[in-house]
Amino acid sequence: MVKSVGKIASLIAAAACAAGMAANANAQETKIALGMSGWTGFAPLTLADKAGIFKKNGLDVELRMIPQKDRHLALASEAIQCAATTVETHVAWNANGVPIVQIFQMDKSYGA
Repeated sequence: MVKSVGKIASLIAAAACAAGMAANANAQETKIALGMSGWTGFAPLTLADKAGIFKKNGLDVELRMIPQKDRHLALASEAIQCAATTVETHVAWNANGVPIVQIFQMDKSYGA
C-alpha cells in the first residue's frame, strides 16, 4: 500500500510540477488544490498528504472535499487544478466543455 501511495503521489507530483514549472519556474513549491470525495479509492491521496509525500516532491497540495456533482464546476472556475474522479465522469466533463486532461489511473475496479 505504501508503495502504491508513493507511486500515485509521484505521478501527481510529476504532472503538477510540469504544469507548475510552465506557470512559475521560480516557485519552491507548486500549489495545487485537488477536489475529491471521501470515497475509499481516493484514500491514497489523503495518505500521501498525511505522509508528506507531496511536500517531499515540491507540492503544496490542498485536498478539498467536493461532491462529484460539483467538481467539474470547481475545475471550470479554476477553484481547483486537479480532480479525483472516475473515467466515465472525466469523459462526460470533457464532452461538456470542461478543459481537462486525465493524468493517470489511480484505481482499477471490476465493480464496487
